[in-house]
Amino acid sequence: MPTTHTTTRTLPFHRPRPLTPLALIYQREHLFPYTSYGDTDAEPVPRDFKIVVLENAALRVEVAPELGGRVVSLFDKRIGQEILFSNPVVKPVRILPIWGFISGGIEFNFPIAHSPTSIDEVGCTHGTRGDYAFIQVGEREARTGMEWKVELGLSGDNPVLIQRNAFRNRTQADHPWMSWTITAVRSTTETEFVHPPHRVLVHDDRVVDVDWPGEGLNWDRNAKQMTALFWKPGSQPAFGAFHHDLGFGLMHVADPAQLPGKKVWTYGHGQHRSWGLGSTDGQSSYCEIESGPLIDQGEKPLFPRGTERFSEEYWIPVHTRADCDSISSPGLSLPPMEESWPGWDHSPWQLDWERFRAGAGPLPTGHVPTGIELEAALRSELSTRNPRAVEPLALWLAFRGREREALALVESHSAPTARRIAGWILWRGLGDPKRALPHLEAGPLWDPIAVVELDMLYTQFRLMPKREALLKRKVQHRFLTERRADFALASGRPEEALRMLSEGVWPREHQRYTRSDLWKKACLALKRSDSEPPDSLGEDNLARFGRYWSD
Repeated sequence: MPTTHTTTRTLPFHRPRPLTPLALIYQREHLFPYTSYGDTDAEPVPRDFKIVVLENAALRVEVAPELGGRVVSLFDKRIGQEILFSNPVVKPVRILPIWGFISGGIEFNFPIAHSPTSIDEVGCTHGTRGDYAFIQVGEREARTGMEWKVELGLSGDNPVLIQRNAFRNRTQADHPWMSWTITAVRSTTETEFVHPPHRVLVHDDRVVDVDWPGEGLNWDRNAKQMTALFWKPGSQPAFGAFHHDLGFGLMHVADPAQLPGKKVWTYGHGQHRSWGLGSTDGQSSYCEIESGPLIDQGEKPLFPRGTERFSEEYWIPVHTRADCDSISSPGLSLPPMEESWPGWDHSPWQLDWERFRAGAGPLPTGHVPTGIELEAALRSELSTRNPRAVEPLALWLAFRGREREALALVESHSAPTARRIAGWILWRGLGDPKRALPHLEAGPLWDPIAVVELDMLYTQFRLMPKREALLKRKVQHRFLTERRADFALASGRPEEALRMLSEGVWPREHQRYTRSDLWKKACLALKRSDSEPPDSLGEDNLARFGRYWSD
């Protein structure tokens, strides 16, 4: 009979460092109101993580509620093997949407990929119902207020991990969304991706449709750079990965009418192999098999208000390559999915704001969660002459599309942070960059992000003398180095731009192309034929495809 229990696991934890305390509203590279991370500590510290264990005679499943509710281990007792890539460290790296991505296990993502709560605690319950045991994880998303939950179950002693998903939107607006379950498995030269012949979309430095498996697309070793594969509509219910050298694999089964999305992601065995090591202990890499209700990650439709979506899928360990071809839906008889929703009471951030909304706590100091109805509470706080309520109320209103009301709160405010918010509302919310200029000039220019933002506006107006004076400030940050390189290029000094880019110390930042674009422009100005950006710039060469950004 399957059971559940809780334990702890100690893992090396590399602490991520926030990019800035400023609210990054209107910026497509950041998912306001969530924190964006700019760096990660090189040296880890040991950290105990709560683990909820689900097991039967065949499988042991471990879930970490404090890591977004991900499955951190799927252990096959029959062969004594870990089926997933179970990451031995927690090491956030610079990947959208919050630049704090961690790898390994099975990650659940909604309403954007990757989830903004992947390194935060989510709600978690567990229990049994007859011969069915389950763990349920989920969250009320702070940006939109939409909710998700995933139930992981074992039925009897069947060697099948059951996954049941539910999403709902009980807010008063339609919201963009996507959802992908991302499962990390080991990446070896003998890893084969398994799917019957079909058409796939290949996303590497191209976006092209080809026949699967083509000339060896099904072998991980044949990917010479980071590559995504999306099967086209009409694909079969099962797909997965088999490691011929390890003697086992993992297959996924779902009804294509519910979950048509099937994706493989690999860093490959060429120039980008080291990217896959960045979020691990540096000794092993991984690839991913992913499933979802949308065909590919170029889709980001609206989730209608007042609606819900449900789906069911299965993860099945296999021990021979022949098993992969005979996999079918397990046909299990399951009890109804648990009706409770995890909500927000596990989240210190949202809990503080809920207490404030109920009049049971002070005004929190962190970013305002825009998915919660907070207007009445913030206006009440403002009526008590608490000036700290001005900025969160303005941000809340601006996110809700009420820019003019928001602007009235901060336009004449004296605080630099409030002036910056007024500038952003004018610039991006109301399309009036000229009026925005003096507000951003009066902003918190001790913060390098505020300096970068003002330089972007100066660039729009071609205010070269002001740019020069601004960028001579002693404030240092890699994003400012980018702006200084951009200024050198705009000033007719492409050699200087290349020098700055060459001498800079750059972290890897996935699907960000700022430095690469500057490099190419400088090479073009110099009429250089060798214009390919070097790996030292820390940016990949993926073709621009997908809807991972906040807009």
